[in-house]
Amino acid sequence: MKIAAFVVACLVATSAVSCAPTTRALTDDFDDFVGLLPLNDLLDLAMRYLLTDKEVQQTLLYLQGEEFSAVWDQFFELSAVRDLLQYLEEAGVPAYESLNVVADFLGLSPLKPTSVRSPRTGGLNGLLEEALAMMPAAELEAMFEEKMKSSTEFKALFEKMQNFDHKQLRALYESSTEVQNMIHKLENLGVDVDHIVEVLKDFFGWN
Repeated sequence: MKIAAFVVACLVATSAVSCAPTTRALTDDFDDFVGLLPLNDLLDLAMRYLLTDKEVQQTLLYLQGEEFSAVWDQFFELSAVRDLLQYLEEAGVPAYESLNVVADFLGLSPLKPTSVRSPRTGGLNGLLEEALAMMPAAELEAMFEEKMKSSTEFKALFEKMQNFDHKQLRALYESSTEVQNMIHKLENLGVDVDHIVEVLKDFFGWN
């Protein structure tokens, strides 16, 4: 069944990261963060919404459609994105393998390496809000601060993200009808895209 396959795909993508080489590296930092997350509860939540919520089911169908396929291709053609993926791969994180699990399930082009207030029920926003409510925010923030002090690999990744050429994302939005349509669909579903963008800009210091 497609919905069950989706959950399995998420599990495989998660295990692809956590099963990377165990020498002290960036993957260990990721594993520490993942260890704080209630993965079983989040998967149960996702399964419940996928089985019962029409809006989430429609979102899944959209992600399997032609428009999102074009957005996917355009996003991963950005040189800043390719550079970031290459950085993760060189740090031992199986970024392409994990993303290709998602691509395979959704029928998207495979990627090749180069040389969320109180929860409400219903819809995509409901899924996002309930998932965020499950997150141990204080513990994640404390872990982030600790990693910035103790892990040179994690700090280097964060600095890499701070220097990410985010203006390419703005240029992609302005030039791509498919990206604009996707953003409008998210906004029509009640997702505050502008707020998400501002949170990312503030977190990474993007001006």
